[in-house]
Amino acid sequence: MICRQLASILFAAGLTIGPQETRAYDMDCAIMLCMAGNFPSSAVCSAAYAEMIRRITPWPSRPPFGVCTYAAAPVALGGQGGEEALDISSSDYDWLRRTRVLWWRGRTYERREEPRQWDWSVRSCDHEIQGCQYIVRVYGSHKPWPASFTSANNQNLPTPKYGGFRSFYGSAVMMEYSDYQGTLDYTDWVQY
Repeated sequence: MICRQLASILFAAGLTIGPQETRAYDMDCAIMLCMAGNFPSSAVCSAAYAEMIRRITPWPSRPPFGVCTYAAAPVALGGQGGEEALDISSSDYDWLRRTRVLWWRGRTYERREEPRQWDWSVRSCDHEIQGCQYIVRVYGSHKPWPASFTSANNQNLPTPKYGGFRSFYGSAVMMEYSDYQGTLDYTDWVQY
């Protein structure tokens, strides 16, 4: 009898205390959270990574992430967020502000009776697609572009892989970012 009473009390308490409704984050928050963990393998982070790359790929490009707002009610991933924005201006978010979007353009060609030449450049912009600058610009080189270059964050990054025997032109975009501990990483080059 006491066991039944205890069970019914616990059951009733469970109904009134039950788990709180969980709240989702909008896509910008998902991108930031996944970036903080170096995009761990999960459905949410895969979707966040794909959305981030989609944003930086077209020209003119959009920033890889925007304002992170906590959703006021549960929303589907990528749904509308809440009204309060996450303030990333504090030193706690230095790692996030190190995010850079890099555009690579290159071409190789031969002019009549001249040796093959290579032109290539890397343009780097901050996470808001502002503060853009060329970190490398080479024109008319008689040597192919190198296998890697040094970014604005002093990270050694690979150059996109392109080939071609005659004339060739290519462009690609990538992101350089750090996790919450400040460890730098980068995405693959996306050719467009």
